[in-house]
Amino acid sequence: MTKIWANNPEDIYKLKKLKNSSIKKAEKFFNIQLPEEYIDVLKAQNGGEIIYNAFHSPKPTAWDDTSGYIDHILGIGKDSGILETPYYLEEWDMPENIVLISGDGSEWIAFDYRNTKTEPPIIYINNDSNEIITIANSFSEFISKLFIQENTGELLLKKYEAPQTSQEEVERFIKENNIDKIIDAINIIAQDIEEMDHIDLNWYTEKLIQLAHHSDSEIRISVIDAANTLDYLLDKDILYKLLDIFKNDSDIDVLNSTEILQEKMK
Repeated sequence: MTKIWANNPEDIYKLKKLKNSSIKKAEKFFNIQLPEEYIDVLKAQNGGEIIYNAFHSPKPTAWDDTSGYIDHILGIGKDSGILETPYYLEEWDMPENIVLISGDGSEWIAFDYRNTKTEPPIIYINNDSNEIITIANSFSEFISKLFIQENTGELLLKKYEAPQTSQEEVERFIKENNIDKIIDAINIIAQDIEEMDHIDLNWYTEKLIQLAHHSDSEIRISVIDAANTLDYLLDKDILYKLLDIFKNDSDIDVLNSTEILQEKMK
């Protein structure tokens, strides 16, 4: 079970040799008992990159339909170790009583101590979809599910491919008054419009003006945020028109974003 480490000399996740005192401090810090199998693995190397790049999953993840991505396991320590868990739980608004053992950003793997103090199951957390999946009943079972997935390049390209939308889709979302889809489309275009040959800037500004009058405050916030993102690209007359529309808005977040745009226009 201990032969999982990649032995990369520049490994940022590899911590100092594990001490029994560090184990006790960590267990006291979290008020739990760490799995013996996890400690055994860390005694060979206290965290680091692993020779595998995937784990089997009973449900689809952001990576694939039957597997998830993993390239390291965190050891016991403060920097790049499990003791950073509280910071990331707060940063990404994740549940309490879990201990992160791998991941970053929107995807994590963790010990699930929500219903136990010992022998925790292993969970996969997708913060983008607010989904939590139990991927193993124990750490040893989790290790047994690690494998090397050959088509990592294709999967990474698919995972990090910029989201797309079209003018036709946006028109349909507006017609259906699909709030979530409208907001997503506004944001997608605002972030990447210069790379979208199929999106006409004049059409987009017309939609921003139209949606600036929408009754849903989240849509109005997205409109003014888009104007803030693209202030360098949009015609000043459009920006002033949006400022005029939003100057007496009832939503505080809209007003705050409007003030940011006003400052930029000075």
